[in-house]
This record gives sequence, structure tokens and C-alpha cells, in this order.
Amino acid sequence: MDRRERRERSALTEQECRELLACALAARLTVVHRGLPYIELVGLIDLDGEPVALLPDDSDIARALSAVISPRRLIAMQTDDLTDAHRWVSSVTVVARPRWIVSVDGLRACRRAAAACGMHAALDAWFLALTHPALTGHRTALRGAAHLRLAAAQAPRSAVAR
Repeated sequence: MDRRERRERSALTEQECRELLACALAARLTVVHRGLPYIELVGLIDLDGEPVALLPDDSDIARALSAVISPRRLIAMQTDDLTDAHRWVSSVTVVARPRWIVSVDGLRACRRAAAACGMHAALDAWFLALTHPALTGHRTALRGAAHLRLAAAQAPRSAVAR
């Protein structure tokens, strides 16, 4: 990796990854079952430092996960932070062993955490905790963003839509 590539992409620390996960409201959850990939956008909450995905009861991935949870296979989840999207994108990938939250106290805590984030957790929502997550993250510079801003600034005024 040359010096320019290092400036355009840098690794996030584990603490930065945890902070991004704690603030993210959604993520892509991925599992492979019987050779078929399942990828679904899920709500995401932080429950005492552990990422928890909210899955609706009728989702394909929730049904596929039932076969994955009992043998405790690894699953992956990925989320991005686009708050500084005009220059940078931060991305975190989580690989972990899933477990359903089924205790009454755990479900209450998940519902409170979801409400605190402004999410509605339906009564039939499933909460999937990702235990002992392995986190990797990176921050990537958007190469074309500066060119797009420059091009917009240099566009003739007659080209502006009214």
C-alpha cells in the first residue's frame, strides 16, 4: 500500500468501531444458510456495549437464522457512518456468534434502548445479540467528492434548474 492509499483509507481503532456501532441506527445483517446468502437491513441498538439487531417476525433472515442460532455459527453485520459523507465514510464490520434475547428483562431493556433511539420495536420483533464481536473498521476518503463540489461551483448560472 503506497502513501496515497494510506491517506485515502485508514483503519479504525476498536474504540472508534464501538462508538460508531453505538450511534448507528441500522446495519446489514448477513448469514449464509444451505448455500444461500441472506442479507437484510435491520435496526441496530447498543445494549451495554453489545450490538443488538432488531428483526421483524416476518423477515426471511429471521427464519434462516433459526437454523443458524442453535449451532452458534458466525454471522456478519456491517454498518456505515455517512455523517461526513462529503469527504469520508467510516465503516464497521462485526463478526460474532448470535443469540436470541428471550428473557423478559432482556426484552424490556431492548425495547427501552430502541425507544431511546427513536425506533419502534413491534411486539413481534426479534432481538438478536451479537456476542463477543470481532470488530474491524476503516475510514475511506471519497475521491470524487471534491471534484463534484468543484464542478458544481464552476457550472454556468444558466445551467441551474429553476
